[in-house]
Amino acid sequence: MLELPARMTQLQALIRAGQVSAQDALMAQVQRGQGLNAKFPCVVDALPLTAAGDGPLAGVALAHKDIFQLEGRWPGCGVGHGHAQASAHAAAAIAALQQAGASQWATLVMASHACGATSHNTHFARCVNPLDKDAVVGGSSSGSAVAVAAGMSYAALGTDTAGSVRIPAATCGLIGLKTTHGAVSTQGCAPLAPSLDSVGILSRYAQDAREIWSALCPQLPRVAATGTPRCHLWLPQDGVAPEVVQAIRTWAAQLDAHITPVDMADTFDPLNRHAQRVLLWETASTHHASLLDGSAEPGVQAIGLMGLGLPQAWYQASLQARAGLLQDFVTRYFHETEFLILPSLADPVPDWHTVEVGHAAFDRASLFAMHRYMGFVNYLGLPALNLPIARDTRGRAVCVQVLARPFAEHRLLDLAEQVPPVFWTH
Repeated sequence: MLELPARMTQLQALIRAGQVSAQDALMAQVQRGQGLNAKFPCVVDALPLTAAGDGPLAGVALAHKDIFQLEGRWPGCGVGHGHAQASAHAAAAIAALQQAGASQWATLVMASHACGATSHNTHFARCVNPLDKDAVVGGSSSGSAVAVAAGMSYAALGTDTAGSVRIPAATCGLIGLKTTHGAVSTQGCAPLAPSLDSVGILSRYAQDAREIWSALCPQLPRVAATGTPRCHLWLPQDGVAPEVVQAIRTWAAQLDAHITPVDMADTFDPLNRHAQRVLLWETASTHHASLLDGSAEPGVQAIGLMGLGLPQAWYQASLQARAGLLQDFVTRYFHETEFLILPSLADPVPDWHTVEVGHAAFDRASLFAMHRYMGFVNYLGLPALNLPIARDTRGRAVCVQVLARPFAEHRLLDLAEQVPPVFWTH
């Protein structure tokens, strides 16, 4: 079998040079993915492998979160297997990758209906973190993180409504790109909270993520960087573990950038309240019928039942305030500054059983620490990047979250390329 290189961009170069055929590359990736699934079970359905397409991603076989429609297939959305549906057409994001030449060989496990900050899902086998079998795998794009970290797919699509790309990326030491809201169409993607939902990318290397991003949003060209980047850094005084704070301080001191500390406490709390209102209300609207008849999944109930009791006036007020708050945020934090850096997870990556609801070792504070700094970004609709920067005392990933102006995904990936990989060193 063909020995696959570590990076997708390396495989693309081999195919372009004629050293490897696209079809042989596809077969090798599928065989590797199927072989690793026994150790790291995250595949929902294996898909028929089609002939290699044309374009920059020709010969690349990917696997994606099972939330996207495929041609003739409805997604399982974390509650079962997908099923045939003649009227189904490929989701816009999937179609864009196919147009660039990519193939898809599998659909991947996710938290039920994308409701969950962890991979906990009673419908499927427990996701195993390839970096540490005892560590949690974040959700809801949990299978995407496992598949990429295990080497089953060079990259994978996920969705991010309140951290569902960034959290699993942070637990598995991956690049996790949450894209600007609306930059990538969510047509054909099962909704959770539509005004918060964004398509995102998980990969081991920033260069691979850029190839996927360029296929998803080719109308946004890469603009060459000029000068040393300027960054704001927010390290909350309360709520972030000292080990995480120290790792970020050490990394920031070594980063080739102009860094200015800021205090976001007065901004963060109101934005977070708005984000919670929108998430609760829209989740309740999306799953209204199942919430009323009692058939909703536990994760949906946890969010949706609170949404049913939320006054509509609160929801409308949060929607009406959004545009002004986004403008204020951009003016305040991105005036002559490109990036805003803050923690991804408030605590070191926890053991899986400490954040599994119902387990004897469950700790509510540990679960809250996984998503504490995520949701406000979705409310604002900004692009955000999870970036691994260090290992903690147990060897698990410490990550930062990097925010930028709307549609500045290429610049986020530029910054990521400056940071040496912590886990993926090939």
